[in-house]
Amino acid sequence: MKGFSIKDILGGDILAKGFVRRQYPLLIMVAILLFGYIGNRYYCEIQLKEELRLRKELKDLKYESLGILAELMQISRRSNVLRMVNERGLGLEESADLPVKVE
Repeated sequence: MKGFSIKDILGGDILAKGFVRRQYPLLIMVAILLFGYIGNRYYCEIQLKEELRLRKELKDLKYESLGILAELMQISRRSNVLRMVNERGLGLEESADLPVKVE
């Protein structure tokens, strides 16, 4: 590496020297690996943002599901079903027989 001066480095003449010319394949490989590394990091950041968005959406949907389930259970209670049948005048009556377990 002797024979290099600041003027050679700043002027770009260092790229024409024999030592640096022999290192071109290595420099190209390092540049390709560097681009791959940067691209992979960018892709991972995008995937992490998407994961966080999906986790938030899942959490929101779980809460919505719990709310709907509670409302459905409230509506399907025996007393509420009887009340709704009477309000709508469907003419249905409650069975006097006990339910039978089928085995």
